Amino acid sequence: MSRVARYQADRTNQKLYFARLACQHSEAAENVQQSQAGREEAVFHLQGAVIAFFQELNRYYRADVTRPTLESLKTALAQRSQVSPELVVMERLQEAGFLKELAQAFSACQYAPKPAEPEPESEAAQSLIVRAEISPLYWLPETSQLRVWHKSLQQLIEEFRESMVEF
Repeated sequence: MSRVARYQADRTNQKLYFARLACQHSEAAENVQQSQAGREEAVFHLQGAVIAFFQELNRYYRADVTRPTLESLKTALAQRSQVSPELVVMERLQEAGFLKELAQAFSACQYAPKPAEPEPESEAAQSLIVRAEISPLYWLPETSQLRVWHKSLQQLIEEFRESMVEF
């Protein structure tokens, strides 16, 4: 039985593929709203790929967790005195790495930050200072950053899969 069939790795692969397509759509977008939609879609699919990989690990380790997360898998494995090297690496990346940045972007997509309040200016200040406009999507990662996260996540998952030996 293939790895894809046995651990349902196809879902993780699909999410990574959909994230790549969303980046392409964002780059080809004709207006800001379409670009935003593509970028948000990429964030959601990348976060979905992380969740799908947790499901793969759940099946691989036979942890029997209904909705696997990093913490629930660690707890389930600890009860059996088992440690997953994949979870150790992912935990480090969630604390300080691209998985932390991805989680922050995911949260920002769900709960967009409060817009900045315009500050009143005096006439003298207006003649001396040129106001720089902040993009309304400053909180959303650029497509180039999303591509970096996509590549990093894909490489990470491929490395994990290579090291996971079936018994």
